[in-house]
Amino acid sequence: MNEKSKKSLTRLALSVLVIALILLAIYFLFKALGITELTREQIQDFISSTGAVAPLVFIGISFLQVTFVPIPGMVTILAGNYLFGIALSFLYSYVGMLIGSIVAWWLGRLIGRPYVNWVAGGSEQADEWLKRLKGREKVFLFFAFLLPLFPDDLLCSVAGILPISFSVFMIMQIITRATSIGASLLFMSGEIIPFHGWGLVVLGVVAVLIIIAFILSLKYADKINAYFDNFINKITKNKHRN
Repeated sequence: MNEKSKKSLTRLALSVLVIALILLAIYFLFKALGITELTREQIQDFISSTGAVAPLVFIGISFLQVTFVPIPGMVTILAGNYLFGIALSFLYSYVGMLIGSIVAWWLGRLIGRPYVNWVAGGSEQADEWLKRLKGREKVFLFFAFLLPLFPDDLLCSVAGILPISFSVFMIMQIITRATSIGASLLFMSGEIIPFHGWGLVVLGVVAVLIIIAFILSLKYADKINAYFDNFINKITKNKHRN
């Protein structure tokens, strides 16, 4: 390795270290203030109190939810719906979560296992997730990002250390974030589909269909992975030609 390459690597390592320290400081500050354990109502009150910059604050919270603050995405989305309405809650949540996903992926890629272990709460927990993902990474991650049952912050950083390109990860995020946010507003806000009568039937049917789709996707993970790879290759080849 020549001297120029060594200097470049040193600068990169220092930059990563500085970014990680800043983000860690922000996380511990939020944890000390109790923001990591906020309820939907508390988030709503906090955002409302910021006045004209409330949309930016909400986008920031959506960003932190994916990266460092373990708040379920559904909580922030529904808080945004109460404050801004369905359309703006979708837009602000989408922007914040998409940026957060990108940052989490790059931190996983640049820092590697130390960062993933920290987000997971230990190397054993990280190993457990890597075992679950082995051989079916794209399929599992796609459904995990789609459903509100999985830890977004952890899985985005785990994706950074898996053999998944950034373009594949971004396509996953663009599709799944829009779908999951839209589904949360559609099914969980209670404004469009009520939590009584026919609404309960619809929610039950949707839940069963999601479970069936998830099980089938894991069963045929190899075939779906191969199809997904072919789809991505076609997209990237078309871009290069253009």
